Amino acid sequence: MKDGAITELEEAYAKSKTLTYKAEDWVTEEWAEIMEHDPKDILTTGVSASRLKDLGTKIAELPKDAEFHRLVKKIFEARAKSIADGKDIDWGTAEALAFGTLI
Repeated sequence: MKDGAITELEEAYAKSKTLTYKAEDWVTEEWAEIMEHDPKDILTTGVSASRLKDLGTKIAELPKDAEFHRLVKKIFEARAKSIADGKDIDWGTAEALAFGTLI
């Protein structure tokens, strides 16, 4: 049963790599009004880029004394790269940074 579940999840993950969609297709009428703002109008949060980079480095590290699934490792490696490069930061990383600034 476990092997079957893992196989099914691996197949779904592989299929997700070729899935394409337009974000606009997911936007409801209620969200359309909110999304009309210009991203350049973002307010200063008061958190410096160096502080975010420091937090990002910390949230991109897995404990050294444990073994993790290869996909978890891959996610954290991508997180570390996006933090180091300062671009392509995914939603989960952005949320973790936001929570880190609050803590």
